[in-house]
This record gives sequence, C-alpha cells and structure tokens, in this order.
Amino acid sequence: MKTKIPSLKEVAIAANVSVPTASRILHRKKLDQFSEETKQRVQETAQQLQWRPNLLVHGMQTGRTRTIGVMVPPFNSHWSEILYGIHDGLIKADHIPIILWGKNWREDEHKYVAENLEQIHRLIDRRVEGFILWPPMVTPYYDHIEKMCNMPVVTIDHELPPQYGADSVATDEKMGAKLVASHLLGLGHRHIAHFAGSGNKIYSWAKLRSKYFKQEVAGVPGTTCITVEQWQHDYNEGVNVAKKLLQMNPRPTAVFAASDQRAQYLYDAAAQMGLKIPQDLSVVGFADLANAARLQPSLTTVRQKSYETGRIAARLILERLQKTDGEPHNHQRIRVGCELVIRNSTAVPGNGG
Repeated sequence: MKTKIPSLKEVAIAANVSVPTASRILHRKKLDQFSEETKQRVQETAQQLQWRPNLLVHGMQTGRTRTIGVMVPPFNSHWSEILYGIHDGLIKADHIPIILWGKNWREDEHKYVAENLEQIHRLIDRRVEGFILWPPMVTPYYDHIEKMCNMPVVTIDHELPPQYGADSVATDEKMGAKLVASHLLGLGHRHIAHFAGSGNKIYSWAKLRSKYFKQEVAGVPGTTCITVEQWQHDYNEGVNVAKKLLQMNPRPTAVFAASDQRAQYLYDAAAQMGLKIPQDLSVVGFADLANAARLQPSLTTVRQKSYETGRIAARLILERLQKTDGEPHNHQRIRVGCELVIRNSTAVPGNGG
C-alpha cells in the first residue's frame, strides 16, 4: 500500500514546534536562532516520519526549479561520458538534469527540426532554468531562440555567434589536428586525405578540425591534403565515400578520419578493395570510442576528455545561474585538451601508396 509523504506541518506537530521553526531547521536557514536540542529534535522527527522536502512547492515559492534541460543523446561512448560528467556536476550542486533528445537522432538531424523543437518546448514547459545543447540542436535554437526565454545556454562542441549569448565547451581542435598531422608527417606521409562528415560546413568542431589539420599539413613542403565529405548518416554511403577516396590516383597513403566511425568506414572499404592497414594505408580517427582498441588493427586516434567536458558544461551553466539579473556576463569559450593514442593502424608509407 502506498504511504503518503508527511507534510512539514505534521513534522512540526510531532516535534512540538511551529511550522516556521521546522521549516527553517529542515531547510537549514537561520540555524543560529535555535538550540541544539530543538534542531536535533526536529531533524530526528523528520527522519522518523520519513519526511522529504516538496521541491514543487519550493519551486513555486522561489521561482527556482533547480533543473537543467540537457539535449545530449548517449549515442556512443564519448557522449555517454559527457552525460556522466554533466550529471555528476549538476547533482553535486543539487541540480537535476532533465535529458531529452529527438527520437530520430540517429538519422539526418536536419530533417527533424520540428521534433527537436518539440523537445525544447517540453523542457521549457517544465520550467528548466537553462540548457546544455549538443551541435544538432543548434538549428532549432537558431530559429526559435525567442521561445527559449533568453535562458542561459551552454553548447558542447559548437560555438554560437556572440549575439546568442551562449557559453561553450569543446575539444581543443587545434591541438588535436597538430597531434595527428605531426604523427603522420613524422612517419613520412606526404599524400594525405581528410575524411570529413556532414557537419563540415555547419558545426564549429568540424570546421576547425578540418581547417587546422589542413593548415598543419600545408606547412610542410611537398605535401598534399585532399578532403572528402560524407553528407548522410548512412553506413553504405560512408563506405562508398571511403571507396571513392581510396580509388583516387594517386591514392593517399594516410587518412585522418573526422571520427572513429568514419575510420570504421575506411577499414571496411579497404577490406573490400583488398588493401591492408597499415601496410597500404594509415588511418587515424578521433574520439577514442570504446571499440577503437578492438578494431583490427587497433585504431590510432585522438582521445577526448569526455567526462571532463561534461563537468565543465555543468559548471558553466551553474555559474550563469548564480548571476543576478542585469549582472554582466563575459561569455566563456572553454577548450579542453586531448591526446593522441598511437596503436597499430599507422606506419611508414608502404608500397601501396
């Protein structure tokens, strides 16, 4: 049988104190007004009755819900770790993440702006105090910013223009590009390719990843760097684009894939074409997803600090919430370091390139 959670009034009666006294003690306000005996009696009574604070009432009284809308789907180990970081950072500060995402997030995100906007509305209706968004949520944010009530926003891996007033946290793409370029150039590769994704012209992480890598490669005389892009989130298209890349004449001896997923497409395309990694083709990924070390051969990739990124996103949104109305805010752009994990998918150029 379901039991009713006792009210604050019931706790006060059982502890033989007034409701304001019980409220202040249990909410830890103005505790110096009460004796140790009174405080202990109220706290023990609340514990015996299994009283819990009614945060709905508290929210109506204060206008604060202590909830944050988080639109970051856990579609791979990188984003799952980011969610863990967001969760732990918010929970530690006694805030609750409400996590939603478009139900078709595995498909082309540009087709589902209406669904993503509907999820934003759900969070606003529940009076979240701020948003943490991932890149594909940017389109509905751009188009419907006025419906988000000018709430604090933190974006992950994408910078909004300054007029939108959002903070951001992202991997240091310049560092990552330099690590990959230095590794491949140090091995002797001079004909290199970059396998980019659909976000290459939309999201700042993709733009910067491509831009900085090409800059690093171009800085070495006698090198070439071509870029190919996959526009649909589809396995067959990914493999087909990878095949076209590997059919170029001359064929690149090394490819920097914008993600570990695209590195997988290169593995599968190379296998279908009878090419061996790394003898005929060196491959580097980005993210160090859970399966990167299990690929055959194991994938050299850039490891992102996913959990730390999530914790920073939580910190940024909490800092915004602590500011009073009208208090100026300097929008923050946080860059998180990364490291290159060298495994077995890269080697000096062989006879195949």
